Amino acid sequence: MKGYLKRYGWIFLSILLTIAILGGTFATTVIAAQQYDLLVMSSVIGGIGFQYSSGVAKVLTTAIPDARVTMEATSGYIDNARRLHAGFGDLGIIAHNVARAVYFGGEGFEKKGTPLVCIAPIHVLYWNFIVDADSPIKTVWDLEGKRVNLQPKGSSSEATATELFNALNINIKPSYYRHSEAAEAMRSGAIDAHWLGGSNPVWMQYSVRTPIRVLKFSDEDIAKICEKLPFLSPVIFPAEDYYKGAGEVKTLGTWALLMCRKDLSEDLVYQITKGIYEHKDIMLAAHPGAKDIGLDKVLELTVPYH
Repeated sequence: MKGYLKRYGWIFLSILLTIAILGGTFATTVIAAQQYDLLVMSSVIGGIGFQYSSGVAKVLTTAIPDARVTMEATSGYIDNARRLHAGFGDLGIIAHNVARAVYFGGEGFEKKGTPLVCIAPIHVLYWNFIVDADSPIKTVWDLEGKRVNLQPKGSSSEATATELFNALNINIKPSYYRHSEAAEAMRSGAIDAHWLGGSNPVWMQYSVRTPIRVLKFSDEDIAKICEKLPFLSPVIFPAEDYYKGAGEVKTLGTWALLMCRKDLSEDLVYQITKGIYEHKDIMLAAHPGAKDIGLDKVLELTVPYH
């Protein structure tokens, strides 16, 4: 036996060393695989998209403890799509209509880029026009020739408003201020109306000091718009949750979707998806509109999931 070990012991030692090295390498690989560097495309700082994106970032760090998450400020949901399509970043919120353009190669996304897929619908963009309560503007048709702020060029807000006015053949004098600038412009009379999805704290504060009105859309207006812009749908906007004394208003909505690169690992996207639904409280803390998140909502989308 001693002679056997003496002759062949080096072989067993080699095998044991090999197993130890491979085992150590495997353990290192497993640990490394659990650590992710994630770059999240957000939106205009302080805006509704930024609030939701902040919620998503917090969900990621909560659901995936080893994730190192960085948020990149952008000009909005369209900019998120362009950056992700160009291969910059890992995930971000994109409006449904823009997600369709990315998937089907629509305007602005004709060239081949990074394939994107959906993780989950995050919130509804309740599109609405606000004017001062004493304004003579009562309906969307009264905006003909008026000074309307659409938010920064390249944003989802600006793009959707432009399509809406084109669909109704209404001519306006557009401006492209951010929320805080637009509030000052409204207060000084430099603009007549402001267009946005949902709201922003700036406008809640504005409505406390200056009564505002949210323009209502008639059933005929909504039917005409949705026929030409099928990514929009009729919604009841709980304006009272966002503006003092605004009540509920019939308007139009678009889903905003959390999208990611198609090549993100299944395990990672599973953890993100699970985190979104299990930590809805985090999303609600980021913005009350996250109440719309629900597994049943996944059937309302027309783009593929991861």
